[in-house]
Amino acid sequence: MYIEDITQLPPTQPPTPYNFPVSIRKDKRWGQGILQDGLILCAVGWLGDYVPCEGKTPSECISRIFDAYKSKLVISDGTAGWHNCELCHGDDEWYPDGEVGPIISWQGRQLRIYGHGHFLIQYNETVYLSPVLILHYILDHAYKPPSVFIEAVEEGKFLTQKDLVWIENDS
Repeated sequence: MYIEDITQLPPTQPPTPYNFPVSIRKDKRWGQGILQDGLILCAVGWLGDYVPCEGKTPSECISRIFDAYKSKLVISDGTAGWHNCELCHGDDEWYPDGEVGPIISWQGRQLRIYGHGHFLIQYNETVYLSPVLILHYILDHAYKPPSVFIEAVEEGKFLTQKDLVWIENDS
């Protein structure tokens, strides 16, 4: 899926790249999560099949994304399913040991990245929507995110479902 970096999504867009709500459960009831009023949602890292900008991403940025993934600060999109990297060619790269998703190695640390879900990173009045595969794109494909996103990752807050405004589904 390709979305140009720093694309501002419509104010009515749920905090997901897809046009359906983020389902969340609260007090044993299902609802949907939306962003607080006044926040701007911008997409970063939805590369599709090419890398728009290559370069070195600062270690602090990589470390924060790595830690966010390990800490499960991932918003599940619920129904979009699993996604492979469109840049990788062949099953050997995407299923290196028969398991789904590549193993990311960085500074002596490892984790397996699954192509499911996304990060929401708030910095000031902007929330950056980024696929969990961004770490794979940075480390394995030399993708360099825009500097405003790097600053947001380093200085901002990774949102969780608890940070979203909960709206009860109509019964």
